[in-house]
Amino acid sequence: MSCTDLKNANLMSANLVSANLSDSDFSGGNFFSAKAMRVNFKNTNLSGANLQKANLTRANFEGANLNSADLMGANLSHAILTGSDLIRTSLVEASLLEADLSGADLTEAKLSGRYQREGYFSRGANLGKGKLAGAKMVRADLVAAELNETDCREVDFSGANLSEASFKQACLISTCFVNSKLGDADFRGADLTDSDFSGAELIEAKFQGVDLRKVKNISSEELELAKIDHKTQVPDYIEVKWTSEDTYECRKKV
Repeated sequence: MSCTDLKNANLMSANLVSANLSDSDFSGGNFFSAKAMRVNFKNTNLSGANLQKANLTRANFEGANLNSADLMGANLSHAILTGSDLIRTSLVEASLLEADLSGADLTEAKLSGRYQREGYFSRGANLGKGKLAGAKMVRADLVAAELNETDCREVDFSGANLSEASFKQACLISTCFVNSKLGDADFRGADLTDSDFSGAELIEAKFQGVDLRKVKNISSEELELAKIDHKTQVPDYIEVKWTSEDTYECRKKV
């Protein structure tokens, strides 16, 4: 089914396992709850498509257009999304475990959790152990997203909402957090070499045991609002004065 024009096609709950749908036009299509494991969607147009709760494990979306598509609750574990267009795409509660999103554009994409009927807020998209190197996530919503052990080097998170996101053991080398919201984000065990925190909000962000000596533009005022401990290594331009075992003041060295 490669090079096929099936705009607005209804493939709800369809069995597409291992199908070749490359270079096709499925814009506006309905793939709700479809079984699409190992499907080849390379360079396919899926803009505006409904892929909610679809099983897309190990699917290939290299260079695909998923602009404004809805993948809420979809399983994209081990999927290939390198260089894909995910602008304004909904990935709420999606599983992207070990997925490859290197060079993808997720500007204004939604990867947060959501309020359940029971009244609690679910965790966001799971990007654990994945590859995001060079991805663009400007103004993306990643509230409560899981990025544990994820390769986020050179990712642009400028203006993104990363409140309660988890970056445990993540690679954040040269990552841009300019003007991002990082309240209660967890950076324990992460490599933050050359990452840029200019204008970032760090209220309750967890930096216990983290080496911050090579980060850029982290302010003493914001660091004081974050959580550090005696093992945290701060930039040489910031002085930490411990006022008790677990309280401290941060100031810029004169």
